[in-house]
Formats: sequence, C-alpha cells, structure tokens
Amino acid sequence: MRNYIIIFIVIVFSITVVKAQQQTIYSQFFNNEIVYNPAVSGSKTYNPLVIQTRQQWLGFEDAPFTTTISYHELVNQNSALGAVFSFENTNPSVKTDLKLSYAFHVPLNSNRTFLSFGIAPSLLYYSLNFDLEDLPENQDPAFSASTFTSISYDLSSGVYLYNERLSLGFSCLNMLQSPFNAEVLSQSNQSVGKTSFGNNIQIMSFYSFASYNIDIINNDWSVEPILLLRDAIDQKQIIDFVTRVKYLNHNWMGCGYRSDGTLSFSFGFKSNRMHVGYSYDHQLTGEIMNYNYGTHEFIISFQLPAIQHNRHTNFWIF
Repeated sequence: MRNYIIIFIVIVFSITVVKAQQQTIYSQFFNNEIVYNPAVSGSKTYNPLVIQTRQQWLGFEDAPFTTTISYHELVNQNSALGAVFSFENTNPSVKTDLKLSYAFHVPLNSNRTFLSFGIAPSLLYYSLNFDLEDLPENQDPAFSASTFTSISYDLSSGVYLYNERLSLGFSCLNMLQSPFNAEVLSQSNQSVGKTSFGNNIQIMSFYSFASYNIDIINNDWSVEPILLLRDAIDQKQIIDFVTRVKYLNHNWMGCGYRSDGTLSFSFGFKSNRMHVGYSYDHQLTGEIMNYNYGTHEFIISFQLPAIQHNRHTNFWIF
C-alpha cells in the first residue's frame, strides 16, 4: 500500500502547468476513463461499449452539447485496442474527434495488479460558422458570415496502474499541439475576402486519476473516493473529487465537487449487461448560474463478453 501512495504523490506533483479546457469535462469520468487515458484500454474483464452525452447549461441558448462513443477490448494476454469518437457542438463551432488507442499491460503481482502503457493517435475535424444575421453590422470582416474548417491530427499517451481496489493513472493529451489554422472566406454586406482567426493550436493537457474501493457493511456495500486533476499549459488547474457509495458493485450514488465551483450528484444501476448512469451539475459561482437549469449527463454502457478476460481477476464491475 505504501508503494501505491508514493506513486500517487509522484503523479499529482509531477504536473506543474495547466491550460485552457479544450477537452470536454465529464462528471461521470470514472465510468468512461478511456476518454482521458488510452492506457485504460483492455483493463476490464468485459469489452465496454459506452455512449455518453452531456447537455451543458440546459435552458441557455446554443449551450454546449457533447456525445462520446467509446469501445475497447483485450486482443491477447497483454495487448489491447480501443477507439473513442466524440462530437461536440458549441455553436458556432463544431468539433469531431476520433482516437484509436493501443495499450500494453504488464502483470506486477501474481496477475492481480497490472501496469498499462497506452498511446492514441487522433484525427480532429473542426468547423466554425458565423451566420450574418446573428452578428451586428459593420463588424470586422473576420467575424462576419465566415466559415472555417480544418482537419488536424495529434497524439495522446498514458500509464495506468490498477487492481481490484486501486487505480492510478496519468495521461497527456494533444502532445503534438497541432495547429488548426487556415485562411477563412469572409463575407459581409460590404465585401468578400479572406482573413485568419489567428494562431490556434490543440492545447497540451494532463490528467491524473486516482480511486480506491473500500468495503463496508458485510462487504455488500463499499465507498469509493475518486480524484481527477485536469491540467493544461498556462491555465488554471481543475480538480474533481467524487465519492460514490456502491451496493453489490452494481448500483451506486455519488456526489462531487469541482474546483471551478460546480457541485454534482449522480447515480447508476445495472440490468443484465447494461449499465445506466445519470449526473446533474449545479454551478455555484458565475453569472451564468442565473440563466440555466444545470448540466445533465447520461451514460449507457454495454458489458460485452470478452474472450481474452481470463488473465484478469474478476473485479472490474461498475
């Protein structure tokens, strides 16, 4: 246990820089960890197919809406493959992202504790579209009825240590910081021309994850504290702390707090091989809290049978 604590401390304090949040913030990140860490691929005793949607600031016009579909599986005793497809609409911009991941798992302790290394190349499509009627007249042509599209690629990597109670992870996304710059066709009432939106890049970001499952009440109930640190270059760090109370590892309720002033409540249950989860976020600070009905997130996952699961102990259940 002492070694796990030391590893966790190293992970937390190895991150010293933070940058703007280009990645979607999910409240139920603990049910879809591959979104932030490719090394999670193949770490379950089943093959998870996860569909996750997030409607931010319900009631606020053109509020961000995100959908993510992920899948991963172990293909032999050590190697795993996975994929994450994300679609995000934050009018007037639309972003589509596809990541393909590979992970290699190394047994550390009689096949009960594993260390995984993962890598994930990604392809990003970005579109920005301003409608003329949505903007005031006589503005800078760069922001008058403009359409901008770009395709770029990048790379993510991560490490993941896990067993039946503990999981620790660290990952780096957008390692190449690929730019998405191009000339923009601009049209206004006065002229048609080309312009640019400046020097835009995918911001390198870092994620540290830790959780520990504690059995209580005849081992039917358990408590799981979960911590996620989100960092990116030159920006403020965001910390998520969530505590879940689980019954028979299948049904759970949780509450959490995010350092940007957001309180979250969540619950989930399992029926056969399908798991359903819901979370509600309420912002405690900022002007926008007076103009929306909170953020709502739904997740549905299917635990598909895994042929290569026999190298794992049978502990990975939601």
